[in-house]
Amino acid sequence: MILQNRIGNVPFNYRVRVSARARKTRLRVTVQDGLEVVVPPGFDTSDVPELIEREKDWIRAALERAESARTLSEWKPDWRLPIQIELPAAGVVWHLIAKETDTPWVAVRELSPGLLLVVGSIHDEKVCRAALVRWLMRQAKRHLFTRLETASIKTGLLFERAFVRRQKTRWASCSTRRAISLNVKLLFLPPELVNYVLIHELCHISAMNHSKPFWELVEFHCPDFSELDRKVKDMWKCMPDWA
Repeated sequence: MILQNRIGNVPFNYRVRVSARARKTRLRVTVQDGLEVVVPPGFDTSDVPELIEREKDWIRAALERAESARTLSEWKPDWRLPIQIELPAAGVVWHLIAKETDTPWVAVRELSPGLLLVVGSIHDEKVCRAALVRWLMRQAKRHLFTRLETASIKTGLLFERAFVRRQKTRWASCSTRRAISLNVKLLFLPPELVNYVLIHELCHISAMNHSKPFWELVEFHCPDFSELDRKVKDMWKCMPDWA
Protein backbone atom coordinates (compact mmCIF):
# COMPACT_ATOMS: atom_id res chain seq x y z
CA MET A 1 0.00 0.00 0.00
CA ILE A 2 1.52 3.34 -1.08
CA LEU A 3 0.95 6.31 1.19
CA GLN A 4 2.34 9.84 1.50
CA ASN A 5 3.86 11.77 4.38
CA ARG A 6 6.01 14.83 4.94
CA ILE A 7 9.26 15.61 6.65
CA GLY A 8 9.17 19.34 7.12
CA ASN A 9 7.83 20.73 3.85
CA VAL A 10 9.14 17.86 1.74
CA PRO A 11 6.51 15.22 0.75
CA PHE A 12 7.52 11.63 0.07
CA ASN A 13 5.80 8.36 -0.75
CA TYR A 14 6.28 5.18 1.23
CA ARG A 15 5.10 1.62 0.96
CA VAL A 16 3.52 -0.42 3.76
CA ARG A 17 4.14 -4.15 3.32
CA VAL A 18 2.66 -6.91 5.48
CA SER A 19 5.15 -9.75 5.90
CA ALA A 20 4.34 -13.09 7.50
CA ARG A 21 8.03 -13.33 8.46
CA ALA A 22 8.11 -10.06 10.36
CA ARG A 23 7.98 -10.17 14.14
CA LYS A 24 8.10 -6.40 14.59
CA THR A 25 7.89 -3.26 12.47
CA ARG A 26 10.94 -2.43 10.40
CA LEU A 27 11.90 0.59 8.31
CA ARG A 28 14.08 0.15 5.26
CA VAL A 29 15.14 2.60 2.58
CA THR A 30 16.51 1.39 -0.76
CA VAL A 31 17.41 3.05 -4.03
CA GLN A 32 14.79 0.95 -5.79
CA ASP A 33 11.82 1.34 -3.46
CA GLY A 34 12.47 4.38 -1.29
CA LEU A 35 10.98 3.99 2.20
CA GLU A 36 9.29 0.70 2.97
CA VAL A 37 7.56 0.02 6.29
CA VAL A 38 7.46 -3.73 6.93
CA VAL A 39 4.85 -4.78 9.48
CA PRO A 40 3.80 -8.14 10.93
CA PRO A 41 0.32 -9.58 10.33
CA GLY A 42 -2.33 -7.94 12.48
CA PHE A 43 -0.40 -4.71 12.91
CA ASP A 44 -2.63 -1.60 13.04
CA THR A 45 -1.41 0.41 10.04
CA SER A 46 -2.97 3.57 11.47
CA ASP A 47 0.04 3.64 13.83
CA VAL A 48 2.49 3.96 10.92
CA PRO A 49 2.39 7.80 10.65
CA GLU A 50 3.35 8.08 14.36
CA LEU A 51 6.24 5.67 13.78
CA ILE A 52 7.44 7.75 10.85
CA GLU A 53 7.25 10.93 12.92
CA ARG A 54 9.43 9.36 15.65
CA GLU A 55 12.02 8.22 13.12
CA LYS A 56 11.86 11.24 10.82
CA ASP A 57 15.52 12.23 11.29
CA TRP A 58 16.74 8.75 10.36
CA ILE A 59 14.31 8.59 7.43
CA ARG A 60 15.41 11.99 6.09
CA ALA A 61 19.08 10.98 6.16
CA ALA A 62 18.38 7.58 4.61
CA LEU A 63 16.29 9.07 1.78
CA GLU A 64 19.02 11.62 1.06
CA ARG A 65 21.62 8.85 0.88
CA ALA A 66 19.39 6.83 -1.45
CA GLU A 67 18.84 9.82 -3.71
CA SER A 68 22.59 10.46 -3.88
CA ALA A 69 23.23 6.81 -4.71
CA ARG A 70 20.58 6.91 -7.42
CA THR A 71 22.14 9.97 -9.02
CA LEU A 72 25.69 8.61 -8.89
CA SER A 73 24.89 5.16 -10.25
CA GLU A 74 22.21 6.27 -12.75
CA TRP A 75 20.21 3.39 -11.41
CA LYS A 76 17.65 1.78 -13.65
CA PRO A 77 14.73 0.09 -11.89
CA ASP A 78 14.45 -3.66 -11.83
CA TRP A 79 11.17 -5.50 -11.46
CA ARG A 80 8.70 -3.81 -9.15
CA LEU A 81 5.11 -4.66 -8.47
CA PRO A 82 3.03 -1.77 -9.85
CA ILE A 83 1.51 0.61 -7.32
CA GLN A 84 -1.66 0.93 -9.36
CA ILE A 85 -3.12 -0.36 -12.61
CA GLU A 86 -5.23 1.96 -14.72
CA LEU A 87 -7.58 0.36 -17.25
CA PRO A 88 -9.08 3.23 -19.30
CA ALA A 89 -11.15 0.86 -21.43
CA ALA A 90 -12.97 -0.30 -18.30
CA GLY A 91 -13.00 3.14 -16.67
CA VAL A 92 -11.31 1.93 -13.48
CA VAL A 93 -8.07 2.42 -11.56
CA TRP A 94 -6.95 -0.45 -9.34
CA HIS A 95 -4.72 0.24 -6.32
CA LEU A 96 -2.52 -2.64 -5.20
CA ILE A 97 -1.77 -3.88 -1.69
CA ALA A 98 1.12 -6.35 -1.47
CA LYS A 99 1.31 -9.12 1.11
CA GLU A 100 4.39 -11.32 1.14
CA THR A 101 4.07 -14.96 2.18
CA ASP A 102 6.27 -18.05 2.01
CA THR A 103 4.25 -19.61 -0.79
CA PRO A 104 5.96 -20.12 -4.16
CA TRP A 105 2.97 -18.68 -6.04
CA VAL A 106 1.24 -15.31 -6.33
CA ALA A 107 -2.50 -14.70 -6.30
CA VAL A 108 -4.39 -11.52 -7.20
CA ARG A 109 -7.64 -10.95 -5.33
CA GLU A 110 -10.20 -8.18 -5.69
CA LEU A 111 -10.90 -6.90 -2.19
CA SER A 112 -13.33 -4.19 -3.27
CA PRO A 113 -13.94 -2.03 -6.36
CA GLY A 114 -10.59 -0.49 -7.25
CA LEU A 115 -8.57 -2.40 -4.63
CA LEU A 116 -6.41 -5.46 -5.33
CA LEU A 117 -4.52 -7.69 -2.92
CA VAL A 118 -1.41 -9.31 -4.40
CA VAL A 119 -0.35 -12.10 -2.06
CA GLY A 120 2.46 -14.62 -2.22
CA SER A 121 6.05 -14.49 -3.44
CA ILE A 122 5.72 -10.87 -4.55
CA HIS A 123 9.43 -10.36 -5.27
CA ASP A 124 9.51 -13.22 -7.80
CA GLU A 125 9.15 -11.38 -11.10
CA LYS A 126 8.13 -14.41 -13.15
CA VAL A 127 5.28 -15.58 -10.93
CA CYS A 128 4.14 -12.00 -10.28
CA ARG A 129 3.88 -11.23 -13.98
CA ALA A 130 2.02 -14.48 -14.60
CA ALA A 131 -0.49 -13.74 -11.82
CA LEU A 132 -1.09 -10.19 -13.02
CA VAL A 133 -1.61 -11.39 -16.59
CA ARG A 134 -4.12 -14.02 -15.46
CA TRP A 135 -6.05 -11.32 -13.62
CA LEU A 136 -5.81 -9.03 -16.66
CA MET A 137 -7.21 -11.74 -18.92
CA ARG A 138 -10.23 -12.07 -16.62
CA GLN A 139 -10.74 -8.31 -16.77
CA ALA A 140 -10.55 -8.40 -20.57
CA LYS A 141 -13.23 -11.07 -20.84
CA ARG A 142 -15.44 -9.11 -18.47
CA HIS A 143 -15.15 -5.74 -20.17
CA LEU A 144 -14.05 -6.28 -23.80
CA PHE A 145 -16.59 -8.99 -24.62
CA THR A 146 -19.40 -6.71 -23.48
CA ARG A 147 -18.11 -3.88 -25.67
CA LEU A 148 -17.76 -6.24 -28.63
CA GLU A 149 -21.33 -7.50 -28.28
CA THR A 150 -22.63 -3.92 -28.08
CA ALA A 151 -20.67 -2.88 -31.18
CA SER A 152 -21.84 -5.98 -33.05
CA ILE A 153 -25.50 -5.26 -32.36
CA LYS A 154 -25.10 -1.58 -33.21
CA THR A 155 -23.40 -2.23 -36.56
CA GLY A 156 -25.37 -5.34 -37.48
CA LEU A 157 -22.08 -7.17 -38.09
CA LEU A 158 -22.43 -10.44 -36.21
CA PHE A 159 -19.49 -12.54 -35.05
CA GLU A 160 -19.52 -16.21 -34.08
CA ARG A 161 -16.96 -16.43 -31.27
CA ALA A 162 -14.60 -14.17 -29.36
CA PHE A 163 -11.28 -14.83 -27.67
CA VAL A 164 -8.80 -12.87 -25.58
CA ARG A 165 -5.14 -13.31 -26.44
CA ARG A 166 -1.79 -11.56 -25.93
CA GLN A 167 -0.83 -10.68 -29.48
CA LYS A 168 2.52 -8.97 -29.89
CA THR A 169 1.79 -6.92 -33.00
CA ARG A 170 -2.01 -6.79 -33.42
CA TRP A 171 -4.70 -5.16 -31.34
CA ALA A 172 -7.22 -7.67 -32.66
CA SER A 173 -7.96 -10.00 -35.58
CA CYS A 174 -10.91 -11.60 -37.36
CA SER A 175 -10.90 -15.03 -38.98
CA THR A 176 -12.87 -16.25 -41.99
CA ARG A 177 -15.09 -18.12 -39.53
CA ARG A 178 -16.10 -14.80 -37.94
CA ALA A 179 -14.07 -15.47 -34.81
CA ILE A 180 -12.62 -12.31 -33.31
CA SER A 181 -9.50 -12.33 -31.15
CA LEU A 182 -8.96 -9.34 -28.89
CA ASN A 183 -5.62 -8.33 -27.45
CA VAL A 184 -5.77 -8.12 -23.66
CA LYS A 185 -3.78 -4.87 -23.90
CA LEU A 186 -6.83 -3.15 -25.34
CA LEU A 187 -7.74 -2.56 -21.70
CA PHE A 188 -5.02 0.10 -21.55
CA LEU A 189 -6.55 2.10 -24.43
CA PRO A 190 -9.12 4.86 -24.03
CA PRO A 191 -12.70 3.79 -24.86
CA GLU A 192 -12.88 5.62 -28.21
CA LEU A 193 -9.83 3.74 -29.51
CA VAL A 194 -11.17 0.41 -28.25
CA ASN A 195 -14.45 1.05 -30.04
CA TYR A 196 -12.60 1.83 -33.24
CA VAL A 197 -10.60 -1.42 -33.05
CA LEU A 198 -13.79 -3.40 -32.47
CA ILE A 199 -15.57 -1.76 -35.42
CA HIS A 200 -12.51 -2.33 -37.60
CA GLU A 201 -12.51 -6.06 -36.87
CA LEU A 202 -16.28 -6.40 -37.19
CA CYS A 203 -16.08 -4.83 -40.65
CA HIS A 204 -13.72 -7.64 -41.64
CA ILE A 205 -16.71 -9.97 -41.34
CA SER A 206 -17.95 -8.36 -44.56
CA ALA A 207 -14.56 -7.83 -46.16
CA MET A 208 -11.53 -9.93 -45.21
CA ASN A 209 -9.08 -7.39 -46.61
CA HIS A 210 -8.30 -3.67 -46.54
CA SER A 211 -9.93 -2.87 -49.85
CA LYS A 212 -11.80 0.33 -50.68
CA PRO A 213 -15.21 -1.24 -49.81
CA PHE A 214 -13.80 -2.26 -46.41
CA TRP A 215 -12.65 1.26 -45.53
CA GLU A 216 -15.93 2.69 -46.78
CA LEU A 217 -17.76 0.37 -44.37
CA VAL A 218 -15.45 1.39 -41.53
CA GLU A 219 -16.08 5.06 -42.31
CA PHE A 220 -19.83 4.47 -42.36
CA HIS A 221 -19.75 3.14 -38.81
CA CYS A 222 -16.87 5.33 -37.61
CA PRO A 223 -16.59 8.64 -39.55
CA ASP A 224 -13.39 9.77 -37.77
CA PHE A 225 -11.66 6.42 -38.33
CA SER A 226 -8.62 7.95 -40.00
CA GLU A 227 -7.57 9.95 -36.94
CA LEU A 228 -8.36 7.06 -34.59
CA ASP A 229 -6.37 4.64 -36.74
CA ARG A 230 -3.34 6.94 -36.49
CA LYS A 231 -3.69 7.26 -32.73
CA VAL A 232 -4.10 3.56 -32.05
CA LYS A 233 -0.88 2.76 -33.91
CA ASP A 234 1.05 4.95 -31.46
CA MET A 235 -0.38 3.30 -28.35
CA TRP A 236 2.02 0.35 -28.24
CA LYS A 237 4.63 2.52 -26.53
CA CYS A 238 2.18 3.24 -23.70
CA MET A 239 1.79 -0.37 -22.57
CA PRO A 240 3.11 -1.45 -19.15
CA ASP A 241 6.06 -3.82 -19.48
CA TRP A 242 4.46 -6.55 -17.36
CA ALA A 243 1.28 -6.93 -19.44
